[in-house]
Amino acid sequence: MNFKKLFMAGLACFGLAATDSFAALSTDDYVEAAWMTTRFYGAQRSGEGPNWLAFGTNYTTSFTKDNYQGKDVSGGWFDCGDHVMYGQSQGFSSYVLALSYAEFTEGFYDLYTGDYSDYKAANDYTRKSGKPNKIRDLLEELRYEADFWVKAAISSSAFVTVKGDGNADHTKWVTPGKMSTLGSGEGGQSRSITGNANDSFTPGMAAAMLAVMARVDPDKSNQTKYLAAAKNAYAYSKSHSGITNSAGFYESSWWGGRTTDGVFLAALELYRTTKDNTYKSDAEKYFDKIEFAKGSDTRLNYANAVPLSAVMGQWVLDLQPGGSYRDALYLLDHIYSDYEKNSNGIFMRETGGGGSFSVRTPSGGAFLYALYAKLSGDTDYDSAIEKNVAYLLGDNNNKKSYVVGFTRNSAKAPTAPHHRGYYANENPDMDVNSGFNVPEKNKLLGGMIAGAFSDGNHSGDKSQWNVNEVCVDLNAPMVGALGYILSKKAPKTDVDLGIKEAEKPADTTKKDTTTGIISEIAMNSAFSMNQSGMDLSIVNAKNEGFKVQVFDMLGNKVQEVISTGNSANFTLQAKGVLHVKVTSGLAQKVYTVKAL
Repeated sequence: MNFKKLFMAGLACFGLAATDSFAALSTDDYVEAAWMTTRFYGAQRSGEGPNWLAFGTNYTTSFTKDNYQGKDVSGGWFDCGDHVMYGQSQGFSSYVLALSYAEFTEGFYDLYTGDYSDYKAANDYTRKSGKPNKIRDLLEELRYEADFWVKAAISSSAFVTVKGDGNADHTKWVTPGKMSTLGSGEGGQSRSITGNANDSFTPGMAAAMLAVMARVDPDKSNQTKYLAAAKNAYAYSKSHSGITNSAGFYESSWWGGRTTDGVFLAALELYRTTKDNTYKSDAEKYFDKIEFAKGSDTRLNYANAVPLSAVMGQWVLDLQPGGSYRDALYLLDHIYSDYEKNSNGIFMRETGGGGSFSVRTPSGGAFLYALYAKLSGDTDYDSAIEKNVAYLLGDNNNKKSYVVGFTRNSAKAPTAPHHRGYYANENPDMDVNSGFNVPEKNKLLGGMIAGAFSDGNHSGDKSQWNVNEVCVDLNAPMVGALGYILSKKAPKTDVDLGIKEAEKPADTTKKDTTTGIISEIAMNSAFSMNQSGMDLSIVNAKNEGFKVQVFDMLGNKVQEVISTGNSANFTLQAKGVLHVKVTSGLAQKVYTVKAL
């Protein structure tokens, strides 16, 4: 069955063309949503911070004494609305975000200063008070997490996967700073640290994230430390198996054996960053061990990175899942294009009432198709990506936004998130059901709740974690999908943001020595290209010879063709997404092609 055709036909039956924009949301609405969901990670900061959610409380830092075998391992992101750091979901989240930044860079803006001093000075935490500082906001949030992973990846034989004890942590409903001052039995310092677990998945995902950061962070010193830590984490991942079991909170059985993805993605990203073929060989070996059948019947989540591995394996290394899941798109369509469980083009599989964490399905599907679209050049799913993101922002029959604080277009946002820091309570004797007074600034939390699609109204019970929980892994695919949407609707280059100065325009004139006439070079109109499978035909309207260079996604030149006439016909020698650069004395153009 052709799932892609079925999917597009399904949209059409609702009167939705594949290229239409379904949502009532404006581009600025998407900017607002991206700003909020990105800044949420600043509200999850453990350690010295700064954590903007803690501003105005008596305890603005938290758990600064976290250490393992004498090594400082403070920092990183809190897992959800509590104060434990679970690397199982944190590794997944940080890689998804780093990958999103790398692939959809121009969809991530610079709207605030990374230490939040702009909001603090203005005493206004709305978007308008943010001050750009020539660093994209997501990069600053990622750096905070990457610096923690550098600490956690102590060596090739020592790695920290969990900080804190869930049972002790959940006894009091107070801010992380206040909890730090309590006894260890109430979640305070010094708290338990889990290191040297038999865990391949967590260090693998951390290594993948760090490898991406070593490639995209413009700071050379950061590149060096991130790459060194990535190699440590990868070595640890290779020599272990499975996943850390945190009984009652993250059971290893939830992964269903799907843990090879961590080490595979680490090898793949280390190859992309270093171009060392040893990592490529490792990635190919681990890809063959991924349980594609086990990961094909459940959505993307921290315990199932199989669909993400399928996309990355195909478009970076030309690897196919094999068997009945013949390629990455087939696998995605199998998970997300099930029309018996879809509603008007919204991904609805594994959704419903409390406990199903419904938001994971639309946001995860939107992110995966966005990643597929970017790497393959296939934009047929763009409308579906936008529709599913818009649904979560309130473009649904109930006008129900699932992001705390997002109320554009009269959407009803959650008001009782299961998040201790949100309520700024520092009295350990206060019960969860007490009438906390939420600081105005905290109402723009930006966390996406677990949700219930079967209920038209939000629950007002903050203790109802199965509906109102906010977590770093819930936000990550949403941030990625929003970045993709904005990279298409309103991309911002480094020059646009003032990160880089505009390059001096190239000399676009050429002297005609016989007539003395100056003629302008038509940089992009000289060439035309046609593709038929693996065959390309390129014509130069300027009737002069030209050179064709073909590059893979890593920037490696894989083919070169010289034409002495005005046309060239040749067969591509590599598969995957390729960049075809055509250059003559008067013009230049770059095409992106897909060779399968």
